[in-house]
Amino acid sequence: MDLKTYLSTRLQALGIEDIQFNPDIDEVDLVDMETGEVRRVDGFQFVVQTYFQQLPDDFAQRSSLVDAVFCVLLANANQPMAVSEIADQVNRSGDVVLRTLSGNRVYQGITPFFDE
Repeated sequence: MDLKTYLSTRLQALGIEDIQFNPDIDEVDLVDMETGEVRRVDGFQFVVQTYFQQLPDDFAQRSSLVDAVFCVLLANANQPMAVSEIADQVNRSGDVVLRTLSGNRVYQGITPFFDE
């Protein structure tokens, strides 16, 4: 399944139907506010990232842990995050987050990244 189809399906499963996609926008210039670096990103990724950055604060409490972590990672442009950062965002214990995501089962493609 292609990523856009998968994310659209996940958004609908989460009850999120008010997000608007413009299929004519292939890429968007994104400015990193910390470094000033400008990079081109997929227009769909930008819309999804922007949407998930604007979710209400109580969204994590109303969602399963896996769905909440999935949304936090999408809001972070699918970049690796420390367990403590994710735990703060989803208002759950870091131990619970780590145990859930580092088990044998892979949820929604989320896997731990161990920096050596």
